[in-house]
Parts: sequence; structure tokens; C-alpha cells
Amino acid sequence: MKLLHATGNSYKFNLMKERLSRFKEIELVNPKMLNININVIEDGKTAEENAIIKAKAYYEVIKMPIIAEDAGLLIDKFSDEDQPRLHARRVNGRDDLSDEEILNYYIEKLKKYGDSKAHYYTGVALIDENGNLYSDSVDEKEFLLTSKKCETKSLKGGILEPISIDLEVNKYFDERTPEEINNHYESLSNRYCELVKKYILKK
Repeated sequence: MKLLHATGNSYKFNLMKERLSRFKEIELVNPKMLNININVIEDGKTAEENAIIKAKAYYEVIKMPIIAEDAGLLIDKFSDEDQPRLHARRVNGRDDLSDEEILNYYIEKLKKYGDSKAHYYTGVALIDENGNLYSDSVDEKEFLLTSKKCETKSLKGGILEPISIDLEVNKYFDERTPEEINNHYESLSNRYCELVKKYILKK
């Protein structure tokens, strides 16, 4: 069975592919692989609402099983005005900055506020082959954001990974082993798999 991951982000697609790899009957595909190019206006008030909007938009075009997700970020020490929430990439109203510019913005903010615990909250939506919609939201594990950038690896993956520290192993995200990465995201990955098994595979 083909399952469309409604994202144009190759990093997120590869993460989802790894998470769902236990299901040998599923072939995860993305819009680019199916020559789909649509502009989805994500104007929901929560991550779950945005995931639903994306799932519905792609289902209308392709009429096949869909999984969509969106995430927000809360940083404990940041003021309400400076909270990224659903717009971690939007800086001072701008959406056109490079990853490095966005990273430097957060580094400067953390110099002002001090190192801070933070967490992502994720919304996920699924549509089965009959068009039935299911959704959920999950709070992810806390981690530490620091103004001191990890210098051991180049910027890759998530924008904020070079300044994110896994509190369980006391390592920058960019320094973790594959096993440590899997352990950090285990609860989220398991929830995705539970939803796919129940609502897409009907098991």
C-alpha cells in the first residue's frame, strides 16, 4: 500500500520513512515522487489543525491514504511575544531567511534570555483509503536550547539541532548516535506507528 507523506521537506520525509519502516506492506511516498505540487495555506491555530488542513488538501488531489504532520515549538524562558509556536522559521515577520540566519536569530535570543528548556508539540492527521480522517497531538520530550553552537558537525537536519542538547545523554543533537536519536523520539515514533496501524492498515 502506498501512503503519501504530505511534506516537501526531505529531512521530515526520511524521518517518517524510518519511523514506519516496521510496516513492510507500506510504501511511503512524497508529493515530489508523484509529481504533485500544490500550495497549502496552513492557517490553523494549532499544529493538529495544520496537519488536518494539509492532509485534506492532498487527499482532494490524489485520493489515496495520507499522513500529514505539523509542529510547534515552545521555549520556556521566552516571552509570549517571542515564542515561535507554529512559526519557528518566521523571524520578525519574514519567511525568506536562510537556515543559518534563522539559527543565528535564536542564538542571539538565547544570549538575551539564557539557556532554556524547550519542547516541540506535534499534530498528526491521517486519511484512509475511504477518505476517513483521524488526528492526534503529541507533546515531545524536553530538551535544552543553548546560545553556544555545536561545532563538531555542519548544519544539517532540523534548523535548531546545532544548539539543541538532549538532556538524557547530555549531548548536542548533532553529536548523538543513531540509537540515542531513536531513544529520544521513541514515544513519538511509537504513536505514529499506532495510528498508522489502527487507521491506515486497520489492524
